[in-house]
Formats: sequence, C-alpha cells, structure tokens
Amino acid sequence: MLWPWQIISKKLSLNFTYRIDFNFDHHKILEEYNIAKNNLSQIEHPSIGIDHDGGWEVVSLYSEGGKARSVAKNLNTKTSPTEIIKYFSYTDMVIKNLLNKYECEPRRIRFSTLKAKKKINWHRDWDESIEFGNSRLHMPLVVNDECENNLCHELYNWKPGSLFYGDYSFPHQIINRGSEDRLHLIIDLKNPKNLFTHIEKFSSEEIKRKKFKKIIIILFNFFYKYPNKFFRLFSFKHNQFKIID
Repeated sequence: MLWPWQIISKKLSLNFTYRIDFNFDHHKILEEYNIAKNNLSQIEHPSIGIDHDGGWEVVSLYSEGGKARSVAKNLNTKTSPTEIIKYFSYTDMVIKNLLNKYECEPRRIRFSTLKAKKKINWHRDWDESIEFGNSRLHMPLVVNDECENNLCHELYNWKPGSLFYGDYSFPHQIINRGSEDRLHLIIDLKNPKNLFTHIEKFSSEEIKRKKFKKIIIILFNFFYKYPNKFFRLFSFKHNQFKIID
C-alpha cells in the first residue's frame, strides 16, 4: 500500500535517483573496510526511535569535528578526515578523485550500516538536494535482494560497483528484511560541478520535482510526520505520569 505522498509522486512520474558516471573499485573499498572493521568504533545513528529502530550504525571518514564518532551536521560546511582515514588509503584516493573531478568540497562522508531485520523510518533531510547546493551520493558495498529502499514511490536496490545520487529532501525509508547487513558509503558533497551526465534531462526533471514538492511535503507532514510526533509526545507524557505500584 502506498502512502498519499507516494501516490502523488507516482502519478506525476517523478524521478529521484540518478547514476553518477564515476569509476572506482568497490571491492578494494570493501576490503579496506573489512580489514579495519575491528578498529572502527561505530555508533548508533542519532534519533533512535524517531528515524530508525536501533539498527542504524555509522562511522565517519570525514566529519565536521574530525572525529570518526561524529556524525553531526551543525555547520553544513567543509569537513576534515577523521582519525580512521589511515586505514583507508584507497578509499581516500577515490574520495579525492571525486572531489577533483566535480570541483567540490567534502561534507560528511561515512560508512552507514543497516542491520538485518531493521529499518530506517520515513523521514526527509530537507537540504540534501542539489537545489540547496548539496548532493548526497551513495556507494553500495554490501546489499541483499530483500532490502527495500524507497524515495517517495521510487523503489530501488542499488548494486555495488556504481555511485548514485538521490534527492533526499523528499521522504524516504529503508527496510532491511534480509539476513545480511546493508553497507553503503555515503558521500555528501558541496556544490559539485557537472555531476550529471545527461544534464538537460536532470534539469527538466528537477524543475518538475520542485513544482510539486510543496504538496508532497504537506501530505507527508499531515499523514505521517505530525501524527507520529503527536503519538511520541502523548506516549512520553503518559509514561511520565503513570503511577507505578
């Protein structure tokens, strides 16, 4: 069953995801990750219970504070490599090649794990869009066919070996029904140049997305965000004042 905002985006045939023309060896990145895994201190992503059910873990290669355990986006500005970058020589070379090719600055860059049988709830990152000079790129490393990824109505399951852009200023969710953890390297860039191969197609679709964005967000807020916010507030107050014998 589709939510109202998904019905609208589907009826309008809106597109939200694009493959980026960039070459790299995902096997080498995954190999570096697996070798370094025992030295990585992954943390639970903030907003547990709101945006996810406790199965979302992250560790940063680039962060605002220069720390691997930092995933905060406070300044939304240029970031610096964290202390774990020493384990990722090839991955860091790929990142620098990406920054050089698209003439941009790094924002947050982090490994993101969604545990098996866990989910990331519907939410939106209001400024994670080329509309705001930002671009969120996903580099799939470990996936499974039972992982359901939705960006509005668009259902996708990206395969390792390619790089993808998504307009995450629209509602999105992930449900990992598989028995294997899902691992992506998420790369946030600031003001990339010539990111899209078919720029005319992207530009026309971007105009269409922006035209109908307001109604999609209104429907998302009315049917999902505000009811869930009210439910959490009511549950908190109920538990706060409940008398325990």
